[in-house]
Amino acid sequence: MVEFSGNLRVLAGEVLAWHLAAGVDSVIDDVPHDRFQEAAAELTARGDLAARRPVEGAPVGRLPSGERSISSVRPIVPTNPTDDWVREAQARAAAAQTLAALRTELERFEGCALSRTAKSLILATSPAETGLMIIGDAPEADDDRNGEAYLGRPGALLDAMLKAIGLQRADMVLTTAIPWRPPGNRAATVQELEVCTPFLKRQIELVRPRLILALGALPVQMLTGRTETILKLRGEWFDVVLDGQNVRMLASLSPAYLLRQPMQKRFAWRDLKAFRQAVSGSDQKF
Repeated sequence: MVEFSGNLRVLAGEVLAWHLAAGVDSVIDDVPHDRFQEAAAELTARGDLAARRPVEGAPVGRLPSGERSISSVRPIVPTNPTDDWVREAQARAAAAQTLAALRTELERFEGCALSRTAKSLILATSPAETGLMIIGDAPEADDDRNGEAYLGRPGALLDAMLKAIGLQRADMVLTTAIPWRPPGNRAATVQELEVCTPFLKRQIELVRPRLILALGALPVQMLTGRTETILKLRGEWFDVVLDGQNVRMLASLSPAYLLRQPMQKRFAWRDLKAFRQAVSGSDQKF
């Protein structure tokens, strides 16, 4: 085992933390492998074997069991036009009468590739007794590992932000705009957002909040159709109308973003004070 000391130990820890934040959660081997080349070689070998050793009684033009061509392997997302997946997502979301039922529908839904790569499904677990809901962007690495929104450093910062305005985590219903973490923390695709939007809207209908704090651009974009960055959207109030219910939503900066850009905390503080005023239903400055 390699021994580290001094600055090398600190550097090794920083490198490890960076890989964890990027979504790396396991070590496969000491050296990298070209899996595409290995897969191509394996398919070629299988093809040669099938050509040399036909199985007696096998149907003409078909490979025997265990010798399937790559075209017969089930794709990550079954072939289906995006509109069809969106319609299925809408139907499944509408059929769910409770948050538990909505989770079941999401677990059965095959129209989003993110469900195949994420470890956990992040979803609100109860209605908003206080009427307050926080919706973030995508789950972070700690969220995905533990199955709960806002853990790790972003979660600790969120707790501090809420405490600063006299609130706490227990006062809020926490969730994320998309229920699965994209691999490597990449941006979600347009198709992934489209099929996740009906589930987000139904989640809000079931939670029934009176105020939403949107921490990040994704929930605002998915619920209002706006396309600006969060720096353009933050500080703005929106009316979200779902199932005949009007919910006020304030856009602000996510804790993960503030950890990367601490100079922006002054804007987040302004948003938090505005949210606290709305919570208290008072015009008095906080």
